[in-house]
Amino acid sequence: MKVLIFVMVFLISLNLMALTNISSHNSNTNLIENISYKFSIMKKNKMYTKSINTNYSIKPGEKLNVYNLNGSIKFIGWNKHYIKITAIKKVFKNCCDLNDIHMTLNTINGLTIETINNSNDGHAKIDYIINIPKDILIGEIFTRGDIKFKNLPNDILSNIRRLSNR
Repeated sequence: MKVLIFVMVFLISLNLMALTNISSHNSNTNLIENISYKFSIMKKNKMYTKSINTNYSIKPGEKLNVYNLNGSIKFIGWNKHYIKITAIKKVFKNCCDLNDIHMTLNTINGLTIETINNSNDGHAKIDYIINIPKDILIGEIFTRGDIKFKNLPNDILSNIRRLSNR
């Protein structure tokens, strides 16, 4: 499909260049430049994604900490006694960089979720959707991305230590 699109854009560009050689107007030249520029931008902004799901049984009194440099974090309260983590990896350079961005879980003193980015893609990130029990203790949250809360009591929200660095 990518090859077909490339061939079509190439043929259109050739036709437009032929028209500009015949025509004395400069407006067609601007059209050619705009078409090739838009095509190169679309190619550079291709996003590769991979979703990972995992569960963690949490004991009463344990804390949840999340350290995520670039991605967003969405906490959703629910009535189950375990944490469900959905991590959506996103990279923009090439699909192989998906293997170079990781979610690590540390279960010492509760649960700590941390994003490790070893890719060469400065825009690589993991967006988290974390379903948590409504009576959980949330400790530190660090991200440059958005943090959202849904279906959680106010006393949990007031005790969160947000370390966002925007």
